[in-house]
Amino acid sequence: MIEKQNSNLSTLLWNISSAADKATIEEMIGDIATSYGLTSAAYLGIGIGKTRNIPYLTVTYSSDWVEHYKRQRYFEVDPVVQQGFRRLLPSDWEECGSPEGDLRRFFGEASEFGLGPRGITIPIHGRGGDRSLFTITSDASDHDWEHARFEYMQDFQVLAVHLHEKVLQLEGHSLSVKMLSPRELECLQWVSEGKTTWECAVILDLSAHTVRCYLERARYKLG
Repeated sequence: MIEKQNSNLSTLLWNISSAADKATIEEMIGDIATSYGLTSAAYLGIGIGKTRNIPYLTVTYSSDWVEHYKRQRYFEVDPVVQQGFRRLLPSDWEECGSPEGDLRRFFGEASEFGLGPRGITIPIHGRGGDRSLFTITSDASDHDWEHARFEYMQDFQVLAVHLHEKVLQLEGHSLSVKMLSPRELECLQWVSEGKTTWECAVILDLSAHTVRCYLERARYKLG
């Protein structure tokens, strides 16, 4: 079952904002998968860094699957890659329907290599032509997957934006969007737990007006 385990959203966001290199980003991707009980998580960015034509890839997949994926040229049939960058909203893999031919073989082999049969891909479109896809997979039951999509979709979207901004920062981009402050993270965390603005204010010992300001600033930063 997909559920938060050892880390919460604010902790994950704080750790991402503190990442100093690509190796740490790889650790954060793994932490996200572990924290939500996912089978895997992956970040794919394009138009990033000095060599903008080379994709930026960080995944929890096995190296065997990555190499097999490249040898089979699955990027030519992978709907996550083929359709993801053209979308504005998250897509659930169930939208692919019943795959046939090469696509059926692709999903079958992905499952054999340990990727979950269910997945969500969240596209991010930057202001400088940079784009990315944040993908999570799961082997949860239909019931648990429906619950996870409803319960944690906001978490995954916020994490996707934050990962993308941190990768841009590490690759030398001048960010027009600043990272979230500790107070903004705290407010977002309590809101994600279902608290009202007034309840957040009581918990954090702030005024309701101040909490609203923090939330508005966070909303602006996250686009």
